[in-house]
Amino acid sequence: MRSTSQTGSTDRIRRLPFKKRIIKLIGRATFWWMSTSSRLWRPWSVRVVGNLLGIVFYYASARYRNVALKNLRSVYGQEMGEVQIRALAKRVFKHFTRGAIEFFFVLSLNSKQINELVDVSGCEHLDSALSEGNGCIVITAHYGNWELLARKLALFGYKINVIARDSDDPGMTGITAQIRESGGYRVFDKDRSLIGAMRALRRNEVLGILPDQHDSQGIFVDFFSRPAATATGPATFALKSSAPLVPVFASRTADGRYNAVVYPRIDFNPSGNIEKDTKELTSLINIAIEQAIRLQPDQWLWFHNRWKSSAPAEVNSSGQ
Repeated sequence: MRSTSQTGSTDRIRRLPFKKRIIKLIGRATFWWMSTSSRLWRPWSVRVVGNLLGIVFYYASARYRNVALKNLRSVYGQEMGEVQIRALAKRVFKHFTRGAIEFFFVLSLNSKQINELVDVSGCEHLDSALSEGNGCIVITAHYGNWELLARKLALFGYKINVIARDSDDPGMTGITAQIRESGGYRVFDKDRSLIGAMRALRRNEVLGILPDQHDSQGIFVDFFSRPAATATGPATFALKSSAPLVPVFASRTADGRYNAVVYPRIDFNPSGNIEKDTKELTSLINIAIEQAIRLQPDQWLWFHNRWKSSAPAEVNSSGQ
């Protein structure tokens, strides 16, 4: 018997225009095939196919290519020429298509293989944060391999919870959640009530958040020296729970493995002014993410429209 969510998902697809309906169905079929054929992949095939698809994606998608080039020119235009920027953009596309395949590939790996694939340093900062008894908020980003990072920390024995956005296609959301939870960590939907996330902190567990994407409901703080609409969730959780904020990033190394680094907690003393503290803490979070990205810029999601909207101050200054 079909579940209500499956029925609702199918009904939503039927209401879409024919072209979008076909794209959705192809996406679901591809997603299903990738999740069921994970044992067929090998490290070399992940690398080769990922790189090839990255180049195809770069040239086939003018929309994402142009966003990536625009963002990279804005940040690195004074440091790099156009040839270098385009080469960097291609590496970005290769990294993320390879990472997409790795999302399924890790399903075939056992605990020993995952431990060999990811090195971690700085866990003493996590342990120190958790020793205070208020939980710990891990700040990471769409950079390197955040999914593999969560699996690795779960293997280390940490109780991991993550806040993630559901897929645009509800039919794939369940599969994604199952894959993530098979790695030993719990997932909370960012668009629903986050009472469960707060309870996880009260149980002195780890809550992972990726606040590096545009948030239309957020506040404007600088990111790469440009005002960017940024989610205030991490700061709000930290201020309400007294949980330390600890940046953690897992970047790919030249040999195809990953190096995860746990950095010292973000040093911040609340003033008691909620609005002021939220903005200052959100700014410090952006700084931590930016510093990590600058180490390996080809491993961040430059084709995401991070600076989608302008800060009110910029609009006012133009006299409009």
